[in-house]
Amino acid sequence: MNNLPHISIKAAGKHQLQALYRLEQGLFGAHAYPDFFFRQSFDCWPSGLRVACDENECLLGYILLARSERVDSAWILSVAVDSAAQGRGIGRRLIVESLSALPASVTQVKLTVAPDNPARYLYARLGFVEQGLEADYFGPDEDRVLMTLCR
Repeated sequence: MNNLPHISIKAAGKHQLQALYRLEQGLFGAHAYPDFFFRQSFDCWPSGLRVACDENECLLGYILLARSERVDSAWILSVAVDSAAQGRGIGRRLIVESLSALPASVTQVKLTVAPDNPARYLYARLGFVEQGLEADYFGPDEDRVLMTLCR
């Protein structure tokens, strides 16, 4: 799985929160999480907020995976890879390594994705199954495909 030997995947550090926010803003613009959300995520789900960094500790991407109130369930809330680093398998590694770090009691992982987002096909290759389309998930004309992985 380590086809990117100079990329490390690890828990995010507090010193990286502003870089996470800048990456988020650059990729998602008006749909980006606000800066304070990353601090709250760091506090609430420290093991689920993971980063991909190169050998110089430059941030290349992140994943936010949150455990649900249900003991057996988790949600991938966000996966983001810097546009200059896309296509190198970083998103895949973030997902695979984060899923493998989940306890065995988590048997179901969910996510939503925009219908036209190419990441939808990566999720399917990783075993996520489309459960349906939810119209206006994030507001008018913001549809999302719900996908579930049963482990």
